[in-house]
Amino acid sequence: MTYYILLENDSVEDIWDENILGEESFGTFYTGNGFKALNNMVIRQPELLESTSIIDEKKKSYTVEEFLDLIKKWKIMT
Repeated sequence: MTYYILLENDSVEDIWDENILGEESFGTFYTGNGFKALNNMVIRQPELLESTSIIDEKKKSYTVEEFLDLIKKWKIMT
């Protein structure tokens, strides 16, 4: 399953390589460029997290907190 990060003014049509948080396969999460952006937001601009959303390839939405709860059980490969 592939996961994407969307900022406040982004839409599903705005998804491209830079929005990919990563892909989960067999309990391992392989990070993408969007994961780096999420880490930078946490460190440098945490106020943006409230207006950030995450969707998967089936267009299911997650809050940042829900996404972090989801990936904490997977091995993360950067």
